[in-house]
Amino acid sequence: MDASFQIRRAADRGHAANDWLDAHFSFSFGDWHDPLWPRFGPLLAINEDRVQPGRGFAMHPHANLEILMLPRQGRIEHRDNFGGHTTIAPGELMRMRAGTGIRHSQMNPSADEIDHHFQIWLAPRTTGVEPQVQTLRLMPPVAGSWVVIASAAGADGLPIDADATVSWGRADKGAPLALPARPAKSRYLHVMCGELSVNGQPLCAGDALVLPDAAQPLMLAARHGAEVLGFELPGIR
Repeated sequence: MDASFQIRRAADRGHAANDWLDAHFSFSFGDWHDPLWPRFGPLLAINEDRVQPGRGFAMHPHANLEILMLPRQGRIEHRDNFGGHTTIAPGELMRMRAGTGIRHSQMNPSADEIDHHFQIWLAPRTTGVEPQVQTLRLMPPVAGSWVVIASAAGADGLPIDADATVSWGRADKGAPLALPARPAKSRYLHVMCGELSVNGQPLCAGDALVLPDAAQPLMLAARHGAEVLGFELPGIR
């Protein structure tokens, strides 16, 4: 293993399943506790959920979290106690700033299609703010590139009140993903689909590449078309 990075395998994630939900957890979540990976800096959760048609999460509360919802298949219907109602589909992103407190439901409105999505939790920089929900139609990345989908700066993607820049990357054969040097930063890269390799080591769907110190550049070569969620975070030691 290269000392500059660590690979986490998909099979090592937490897992919960019932008659309507199949979920995998990258960090401690709910009843799943991983003493080695309770979080990674401000990154608190990357949950990969598959929700059966017509089912979902009934009204429940959140507070002082930045939550991102990224659909991969099917749709997500959101309702909240402030009267908010929106439905998002693949190619769209929803950000929910829980702030002082929000109650919401998250349902699969389809009668026959599974809702497959990623749910991301980030620790906010500021607590006790007014709750807010925003959505954005994303511009998909071309092969060999990254698109910022959420950032503290807010210049690209949705604005988030968290010390993080979240990007969507795509690689293909002959079009690798470059990771330029970012001194004093850390990176966490989650493979959403496809196959990659880094320094000859394979990365498959559900695997993660962890760089506590992003001071050295890296290249992610694609074995097959692959898509990656990338998180640039403050340096984590």
